[in-house]
Amino acid sequence: MENRFMRAYTIKEVSKKINVPPGTIRQWEKDLEGLLIISRTKQGARYFTDQEISLLVKIKEMRDKNLSKEMIRELLQKHLHQNSEPDSETIETSLLPVSENNTPQNPENSDDEFNNFLEAMEAFKESLLNEIKSEIRNTARKEILEEVKKEISKSSVHTVKNLSHSIYTSNEKTKAEIQELSGRISKASEHTSEEFKTLKNSVAKASKLTSETIKNLSSSIMKASEETSEEIMLLSNRLSESSEASAEEFKTLIHCISKATEATNHEINNLFDNLNKDRDILIETLSQEREQYLEEIKQREEAFQNLILSFRNAAADEEKPDKKWWKFWT
Repeated sequence: MENRFMRAYTIKEVSKKINVPPGTIRQWEKDLEGLLIISRTKQGARYFTDQEISLLVKIKEMRDKNLSKEMIRELLQKHLHQNSEPDSETIETSLLPVSENNTPQNPENSDDEFNNFLEAMEAFKESLLNEIKSEIRNTARKEILEEVKKEISKSSVHTVKNLSHSIYTSNEKTKAEIQELSGRISKASEHTSEEFKTLKNSVAKASKLTSETIKNLSSSIMKASEETSEEIMLLSNRLSESSEASAEEFKTLIHCISKATEATNHEINNLFDNLNKDRDILIETLSQEREQYLEEIKQREEAFQNLILSFRNAAADEEKPDKKWWKFWT
């Protein structure tokens, strides 16, 4: 019955199940000493239950979210402190009939207890996940707010210091400039009225010259703008004319190319016709010469056969024995 409720896994099986190297699991056990308690056999080998595997999965999720070791430890401490008593009660009540009774129970009661145990584990997992998510959000929000406050306070202090320093320096410069200006005014007031008149006349002349210069400059700018607009118009007209001429030249070039291709095609067709005619004439001539040669060969063969036949006849005549005249009387 105990194997039916609680199954033990080796570290290699857990590593394959949660896709984490065994060395990382051992390191988590060292980092979270006192919170992540791994049971061992008498030989010292680690074995894991489903509860410890679910806790390792939660630790992996928090590590994937780049949470620090201290934050993970703090979250696990809070969660285990809050849920240690109800979880222990549910586990004890679910495992109590197994430890007390060694005799086999009814299958219906054992199935109900197993379902209750699974429901308790699912509730524990969901509550742990929700609390971890809320704690992560709260801690991340607090850290972000604290960092923003620190940055704002630093920037505000720095800005106030810079503003105060700039105001102080500007006040000092303003005082110095006011003193210099007052000295210059006092010196200028000491000059005679004649110098003031000459200064006034020179200022009037300078203003007149400046106004004339501005007028001349404006007129020259107007002329230059008019000339520029005329040049732009001429340039646009030239571009349009050149584009039209280019289009005409392109059309004539295309027409010439088309004519040249037509002439070339006509010449090629004529060449093919001439080649075909020459080929037919050559084939006919060769066939006539072949027939003539065959006829001559036949005539020579007949003459040769006649010659051989005449030689054979002559040889046969020579081989016939001469009839002796006295043999008739014997």
